[in-house]
Amino acid sequence: MMPRPLRSLRLWAALAVVVAFTSAVVADQDRPAPARRLRVLARVPTASQPKGVTVSPDGKTLLVTNFGRRTNKNIYFYDAETLELQAQIDLESANVVESVWAPDGNTVYVSDFRNGEVLFIDPATHEIRQKVAVDSEPKVLVLNPDGSKLFASCWAHGKVSAVDTATGELLGNVSVGTQPRGMAVSPDGTKLYVGNHGSHDIHEIDIATLTVLRHADLIDRSFPRHMLINRAGDRLYVSSIGKRAIYVVSTESLEIVDVIRVGECPKSIVFSPDQNWLYAADYCSHEVSVVDLGTLGSRQVPIADIKQPSGLAINADGTRLWVTGWSSAELVALEIYDPE
Repeated sequence: MMPRPLRSLRLWAALAVVVAFTSAVVADQDRPAPARRLRVLARVPTASQPKGVTVSPDGKTLLVTNFGRRTNKNIYFYDAETLELQAQIDLESANVVESVWAPDGNTVYVSDFRNGEVLFIDPATHEIRQKVAVDSEPKVLVLNPDGSKLFASCWAHGKVSAVDTATGELLGNVSVGTQPRGMAVSPDGTKLYVGNHGSHDIHEIDIATLTVLRHADLIDRSFPRHMLINRAGDRLYVSSIGKRAIYVVSTESLEIVDVIRVGECPKSIVFSPDQNWLYAADYCSHEVSVVDLGTLGSRQVPIADIKQPSGLAINADGTRLWVTGWSSAELVALEIYDPE
C-alpha cells in the first residue's frame, strides 16, 4: 500500500494540474472578442482547389496556386485592386501548392508537389526561368531576410530542402519530423523553425550549417499547419488544425506559452503589417478569425458562401485581406474595418 504522505503528495499534484488547466480555460473564455470586422468587397472564380494566395511586394499582383489542376490553369495572376485575371501559367503535369515572392519582386517561387520541384518564375513575363529539384512533395516555401536562401518543407520524407536562389543550387536537405509543413525564419536569418504536421512537433535548424539545434513536442494530435514569427524573434504562432487553436511558442524554450482559440481547422495565418493583429483561415467552419494580439481575444467572422477557406494574404496597410475558397474555387477580397 502507498504511504500516506506519498498518496497526499500525488493527490495535491493532480489537483494542481486540474486547477491550472481550469484556470487556463477560464482565462481563455474570458478574453474579450475584438470589435474588428471583415466584409466582402469582391469575389472571382479560380481554378480547382486554390491552395494559396500571395501578394507581390509592390502590392499590385496576387498569385493563386490551383492545386487541383494537373495539366493547365495551375497558376493565376490577378490585379490586386480589381481582381481581374491578368495571366495564367499552364503546366503539363503538376500540382502547385504555395508561393513566396523575392523581396525585390523580380522572382516568385512556387512549389510543385507532384514533381518535387520549386519553380522560379518571372512575374513580369510569367515565364518559368528555372525548375529546381528538391526532396519529395514540397509544400511551404520561405526565404531568409535578404532572399538569398529558400527553404522548402518536403512532406513525403520529413525533409527541409535549402536552395541558393542566385544559382538554383540545392544546398542540402535536413531531416526533421513527419510531414513538415509550416516554417518561419528568425528575423536575424540565423534559424529556421519547422512545424511537423504528422509528428506534432517543432524543429529548430541552424541555417549556416543546416543542422538541427533543438526539437520540442507540441500537443498530441495538434497537426501544426502554418507558422509565423514576430519581429522580436521571441514568439512563434502555430496554427493547429487538430485543436481549433493557434499556439504561441517561446523561441527561447520552444514551449507553448499561450493558446489562442479560433475557428475550426485553422490553416493559413497572417500578421497585420504592425503585428498587432493576426488573421486565420478557418477551413472547417468557413470563417476567418480576427485575433487581437494585445489581448489574444478572437472573433470568428463568417464569410458568406465560401467553402473551406484556405490561403490568406494581406495588403501593406492592413486594410484588405484576400482568402481562397478550396471547395468553392474562388478568391475573395475582404475589407478590414473597425466599427464606429
